[in-house]
Amino acid sequence: MRKTKEEAQKTREQLMQSALDTFLEHGVARTSLAAIARNAGVTRGALYWHFKNKEDLFEALFEKIFLACRASLSDGLGEHDGQGLHRMLCGMFDRIRYDDTHRKLFTIIHLKCEFTEETRAVFDVKKKYIGLWEEQLRGLIRSCTERGELPQAIDPDLAVFYLHTVIDGLAGIWFCEPEADFSAFVQPVIDSAVYTLRHSPHLLRPSEKHPARHSLPATETAL
Repeated sequence: MRKTKEEAQKTREQLMQSALDTFLEHGVARTSLAAIARNAGVTRGALYWHFKNKEDLFEALFEKIFLACRASLSDGLGEHDGQGLHRMLCGMFDRIRYDDTHRKLFTIIHLKCEFTEETRAVFDVKKKYIGLWEEQLRGLIRSCTERGELPQAIDPDLAVFYLHTVIDGLAGIWFCEPEADFSAFVQPVIDSAVYTLRHSPHLLRPSEKHPARHSLPATETAL
């Protein structure tokens, strides 16, 4: 029985790897379950035993990466040395650069996930995990605030939006030009993002922001 479970898990992993490679090559919309099964070296019946449809497969891939990212977020904070946020962001981009599964899935998300009526359910899965990812970022911001790495007055929603924009933007540029070497830019961008989160008054809650600069007095005119 134990061997049977191990074999079933191996088949499931083969199907997920095949889906990842086939989605990457042909795009989500143009990939059939038959092609995924064929590339995995299994029957369609074996595929349907593990996954109901294409979105079920897509969700399994998302879940695998999400769980790995969630674990690494906690590990990345590490010691209370004031560098947890910086360390976590560096680790995230290292995974995209060096982890084959992470890189392939994020490339699919950015470049190979076409929106059609057929893939609407897949987009719903994508939207679900983007929401879960933002909740993880919100938890990270909260932890860094409690640890004194970020100001107490930071607006968590605004900070999450900013951080998500930086991560998604840098990753998106990277995936659009896979042959280019952007490694020299990653560290300065991360340094700038962490500095902005720590010091920008524009990321504070409205009641904590510095008062706006007053307009010129009535007796003064602009040239």
